[in-house]
Amino acid sequence: MPNGNTLIDEGMSGRIFQITREGGIVWEYMVPFFGVSKVDGKTFATPLTYRAQPVPYDWIPEGTPHSEKTVKEIDVTTFHVP
Repeated sequence: MPNGNTLIDEGMSGRIFQITREGGIVWEYMVPFFGVSKVDGKTFATPLTYRAQPVPYDWIPEGTPHSEKTVKEIDVTTFHVP
């Protein structure tokens, strides 16, 4: 990106995020919409997302609702998915 950051799209998990050159997460978005997909005859729900395009805030019409939350550091030594 022009500011030196990198935009990453994790398509299978529906996660889009931006990192700094040092690897710090600037922001993160988890796609909340699930569709049904089929792989090897197995059906599953997934937020598949295969394209992300960053746009500057001034492209978004005034009055469009949005919110921001601080991304908390994850302790990778204890983090696990149940």
